[in-house]
Amino acid sequence: MISKWMGAIAVAALGMGAAADSQAADCIGNCGTSGANGVVGLSPSGASSYTWVSTDLGQFGGGVLPGFGGTTGSTLLSDPFFAPVGATVEFWFNYITSDGSDFADYGWSQLRSTTGGNTTTLFTARTRPTGSIVPGFGLPGVNAVLTPASVAITPGGPGWAPLGGSSGQCWDAGCGHTGWVQSRYEVQTAGTYQLAFGVTNWTDDDYDSGMAFDGLLLNGFVIGDGSSPESPLLPIGIGPGGAFEFVFVPTPGVPVFIDPLVAVGYDYAITAGGNTMLSAIFPVLASDPDGYEIYTLDDISPAGLLGTVAGGVNFSFGAGVTGFSLRGISEEAMLDPTNPTAFVTGLVFATAALVSMTQLPVSVNVVPEPASVLMLLAGLGMIGRRMAVRRRQG
Repeated sequence: MISKWMGAIAVAALGMGAAADSQAADCIGNCGTSGANGVVGLSPSGASSYTWVSTDLGQFGGGVLPGFGGTTGSTLLSDPFFAPVGATVEFWFNYITSDGSDFADYGWSQLRSTTGGNTTTLFTARTRPTGSIVPGFGLPGVNAVLTPASVAITPGGPGWAPLGGSSGQCWDAGCGHTGWVQSRYEVQTAGTYQLAFGVTNWTDDDYDSGMAFDGLLLNGFVIGDGSSPESPLLPIGIGPGGAFEFVFVPTPGVPVFIDPLVAVGYDYAITAGGNTMLSAIFPVLASDPDGYEIYTLDDISPAGLLGTVAGGVNFSFGAGVTGFSLRGISEEAMLDPTNPTAFVTGLVFATAALVSMTQLPVSVNVVPEPASVLMLLAGLGMIGRRMAVRRRQG
């Protein structure tokens, strides 16, 4: 069974409310978040928690790479996000295993195109008695840059709560943990992607293994959950006319922060879901202190002036609107097209109905308009190994 694990990829969204559903991730098996615990301290990203998957309480087939075998484990699959050519995806991971000897549990991560046909392996790790366990032997080649490039196990029965009853145990040489390793990859083809993380037992379900990961960044910025201007939702793609596309479930009365990349104005429009926007708050730009004009949205935008508003000040739409136009971003602001926090907008919605909406950038001649700029919106088995050998008695 596939359960919904409510969490952002880099920062847990549990209890955040504003847009927790928007960055939910599909978990097969056992996934969660944790602060520093046992042998797994916080990652070098500086975050106060990390995400994990574990073979403890995993499901049959969970965490298995097609064609590479495995028994029970867990897989976590992110919601889709858009990445342009040249965007950098990076994160930290830490592989932890109580298994050892020749019982080759493994963990991995892949960047997968939502349209199929484009899968990139970002890291692998695999239990073995001696030598480097990163990258994992016998698994797909890693396309990302790993730092360090190879890692031997830090030996000893790893105390780590997500391993459940295997925490602190050790089955022979090879048990232990890798410590935090960085994976960094430059996207080769623009498109909408999902990140997959998995860990699996090899040929039995004894002596569990797990994997912690943290600090997921796209072009240096966290792919957020929409709960704050520092953690905005990024678009999932580009629609007709270059409009940035978002899909999420809001909490009524609580702002959801969304962010494309570059413009001197924007048209905001709800395209499906039956919801309305009650208010909006826009960023303060140091080089543009005079604020913005807000207009109604129709076939010829902008239309009637609704009012003006300074950055950082809430603008009310009264009973609610399904669209509006913003103008007046100064050309001198020269918003950086590689900065995904260039113009974060907070929107308050009337109901909890699903929102599908677009945010269409409006550019001028001083801002490059080729497709290359518009695309920079993101910156967003085998069973039974031990049938013949009874193992771990007593």
